[in-house]
Amino acid sequence: MIKRGNLIMGRIKVLKSYMEKGLGFGESAEQNSTEEEILTSATIDRMKVQATQDVREILQTLEKKHTLITEGLTTAVGAGTGAAGSIAALSSMGTVAGLSSAGITTGLAAAGGLIGGGMLVGIGVLAAPIAALGFVGYGVGNRVKKTKHAAALGMAIKKICDVQSRLIPYERHFKEELAQINTTLETLTHVKVA
Repeated sequence: MIKRGNLIMGRIKVLKSYMEKGLGFGESAEQNSTEEEILTSATIDRMKVQATQDVREILQTLEKKHTLITEGLTTAVGAGTGAAGSIAALSSMGTVAGLSSAGITTGLAAAGGLIGGGMLVGIGVLAAPIAALGFVGYGVGNRVKKTKHAAALGMAIKKICDVQSRLIPYERHFKEELAQINTTLETLTHVKVA
């Protein structure tokens, strides 16, 4: 993740240096000025609207944080797995197999007997896998969410840099838009993935 952040920061510095010079990529000052003369005011207005819409859409997509898996879902899956294991252990550990009253009583007593207790301690012994696997599920879900958010943030920055690179050759016409894009890029590069 650090390498990706350094790459993005490098791209931003290159784009800023081109913007300061008023040049697009691989262009000379003469090529740049002739292209600017060709632009009509309608084209400039259309490009301004398009750039603003592109940046807005990128930021809205990032804000939605499309994650396919959440901490709640993974916690539920982990706890459900632990519960299924505990119920299976409860029904098979006792001297009477099954989930009848005798089976549950002997199963709880056998589970509690694992650590030197009785039926009440057996409840705790059988609840421990539920809690433990729930915590593991939460950790996995949280990690996946952070990874996806970091990837979405990197993609948003790349797309905004692409919009910026389209406008840089015509900096004279897009000073306000480029300033807004620079502010947005600076903000996004300082976002911490929570």
